[in-house]
Amino acid sequence: MTDTQFIEMKDTYLDDIKGMLLKNGNFSATISIIGEEKKDLSASIVHIPLPEQIINSDEGKQLFVDKMIPELSKKLKDRFNVQAVAWASEAWMREAHKDDYNPDTDNYKDIPIKKEILIITIDTETNLESHVYEIVRMSIAPNGDLIEKVELLLLPEMSQAFGTTEGRFSGLYKKFTD
Repeated sequence: MTDTQFIEMKDTYLDDIKGMLLKNGNFSATISIIGEEKKDLSASIVHIPLPEQIINSDEGKQLFVDKMIPELSKKLKDRFNVQAVAWASEAWMREAHKDDYNPDTDNYKDIPIKKEILIITIDTETNLESHVYEIVRMSIAPNGDLIEKVELLLLPEMSQAFGTTEGRFSGLYKKFTD
């Protein structure tokens, strides 16, 4: 896959993920593999949606990372040249002043929810890029009625900061290619 083909696939992937959320009003957590089929070198994207019972619990997420990713990666490597591994999910953003939260003793779930966000990361052998969007719901029609409308607002500072954080779903490229 050429660099130009990869950039085109990545851009299409980003547009598709954002488009799905805007069209449906929600988005199921998904890991996507961007690469090419070994048999004919055709560019492809493999989507792996995560079931709610996995994504809605810390234990389920850890099981997926520890047990399922190694099994999936074995099957993918037989048929696929992995160029990037992407992760997309809706999430709640919580905020607390750094003096009011100690990660060693406090439960992050006790921090108030500030925003609903869409997180998209694209991890390659040499780069990790992240895109974080605030999900803005509801607007008011001229007659005063509430309208279910979804907009995405890019959060540049969060996007940059998220790319440098470590978490359960960071380093996915390495997890799928080692």
